[in-house]
Amino acid sequence: MNFSFAQKDSLVQYTIDFKFNDGLFLNFNQVKNNQAVPFKNIISNENYLSDNFIDKVLDNTDINVFYNGNKISIKSKAIWGYAKNGILYIQAQDNFFRIPSIGSISFFVAKVEVEYQTQMDPWSTSYYGMPGQTYTSSEIKRFLIDFSDGSLYEYSTSNISKLISTDLKLSDEFMNLKRRQRKQKAFIYIRRFNENNPLYFPNN
Repeated sequence: MNFSFAQKDSLVQYTIDFKFNDGLFLNFNQVKNNQAVPFKNIISNENYLSDNFIDKVLDNTDINVFYNGNKISIKSKAIWGYAKNGILYIQAQDNFFRIPSIGSISFFVAKVEVEYQTQMDPWSTSYYGMPGQTYTSSEIKRFLIDFSDGSLYEYSTSNISKLISTDLKLSDEFMNLKRRQRKQKAFIYIRRFNENNPLYFPNN
């Protein structure tokens, strides 16, 4: 799952000391190439050097930026994410969340809205019974990012098994564990996969 953005000598292996270029990432390809649209290229009345600049910008429905010499407008909901102080944030369900664990398989936690439906009330006096009602609830969920293509997955042993399947030895070892052990040791196997399959970025 190693990436080849450019010649090998122009790449740098990701470590915890790696800093992403500050700015907006309009799509995942920009993330892979660490080519953020700098905050100074955002057209705004706010001071791009202020600490809360990006928060205020993302409150807008549309964001105007200078990109490749042109002025373009993009929906804030369409932005992949951004980097601030070298730290990467991803958009999920119209909010932005820090990605604390980055590798070929990355990990983050997000607060999301989950929809539920109540079951029919069998004791209802209505002839047809009380129909199920839909409601939403905020929950904290864990997610995984496949950094080969940017695909997003919910954190589960089945998805982890899928993501590490390209590392045959590690995958076989994981699948030979009992189900409870796979659940307990899942994050360890993500870490081992990332160690075996390091992530590279252009040295720009």
